[in-house]
Amino acid sequence: MQKVQSYLYPNRVILIADLAGFTVENTIVYAKTVKMYQGVDNVIQFDIQNADQKRLDLITSPLVNNISMNVMDMSGKALANSPYDVTPSTTVKGIGIVTIPEADLDELEDQNLQYSVTGIDTNGNEIMLYADSRFGAVGTIQVIGNAMPKVRDEVIYDEFVGEINFMGNVTNHTSAIPCKFYEAEATQYMNFDVYLNNFIGTVYVEATEDMSIAVSSFINAPRLQSFTCTTPTTTTISFTNVPVTSTGGQYNYMRVSWLYPDIWQYGSQDPTSQYGSVTKVVVSS
Repeated sequence: MQKVQSYLYPNRVILIADLAGFTVENTIVYAKTVKMYQGVDNVIQFDIQNADQKRLDLITSPLVNNISMNVMDMSGKALANSPYDVTPSTTVKGIGIVTIPEADLDELEDQNLQYSVTGIDTNGNEIMLYADSRFGAVGTIQVIGNAMPKVRDEVIYDEFVGEINFMGNVTNHTSAIPCKFYEAEATQYMNFDVYLNNFIGTVYVEATEDMSIAVSSFINAPRLQSFTCTTPTTTTISFTNVPVTSTGGQYNYMRVSWLYPDIWQYGSQDPTSQYGSVTKVVVSS
């Protein structure tokens, strides 16, 4: 039997407020790297001490007020909602608490950020709260994005390739859209939102079982779902729960294609002026 131990403890960082203006004798042994995880709100505790490493009173007779945490990337650019207010704990002396909301980290890649903490002393001066043993004002945050499950982002296709058949009619396509991903749970269905602008014609989803895309991959490809309109239509149509499985196994690629009525012949005029267009396709699974 395998046993895994888990620990519940605060994400706590010791900070020194140099209120006396002299070198601290008992310095912090090492600067702690703060770890923050995407997908959850991250709560950080600051243990705020004076030069003698005694916790400061942050409530009844505070020597430091208006404490805030600045979060920056490695170039020094602040996050959109930085600085963050550090709230004194009402139960534990000298502890300040700050929460970095989940939404503020969602769009970040895994990376190291920088942080600093400042406050206002009793004279109204802004002071630094030091994060390492040599009065370094800047600490390190490690952003980790693989600790929580993620939903695959939607993909937008807004560029199309046109093919001309022997009759001169043009069929437009998105690029090939992969159906198979290396995930714990295999993709079962694909969803497509197609945005139309005064469009007349037929839009459809087609698929291929080919493992790699070649010129011939979509020749005689089955149409899984389709939509036809004979009057100008400006709306969003949805092809939902398009199955990845096929009668012979599994589709590996799909694409969205659309064409104008056969009465339009290539070269006679610009088809978009009469039959509109597809502006974009949004794909999710």
